[in-house]
Amino acid sequence: MGKVLTTASTVTCGHTPPQPQPGTPAPPPPPTLPGLITPSSGKKLKVKDNSVLVRASLQGVTVQNCPLEPSVSCKKTVMVVTGESLKLKAGGDPVLLDDSLSLTTSPTLAPLPLKPQAGHTVLSAAR
Repeated sequence: MGKVLTTASTVTCGHTPPQPQPGTPAPPPPPTLPGLITPSSGKKLKVKDNSVLVRASLQGVTVQNCPLEPSVSCKKTVMVVTGESLKLKAGGDPVLLDDSLSLTTSPTLAPLPLKPQAGHTVLSAAR
């Protein structure tokens, strides 16, 4: 079971080194996390006042400061490849989970497996 992703979750393009898990001490983050993807969602299903994410929340979103060399770095997300719950839906759309999310940032590059952090321990769902 994966944790449901929300607008408060941390999602990066996949070229960023993994971040510490919640509850472990971490050094202060840089002003902008490399490769940060800032999704939005208007879904009514919320976790701690943050709307859950669905496929449309991560498609076509700008990737900020991908750490790859600028000529090959991520610019925008293209599509979510995996990571949707088979059971839990919001407004008819499957919610995204933190344990299997991958997306493409280029029509020619292979999908990147992400390690998003849900940022909560409240709502889980089965894939």
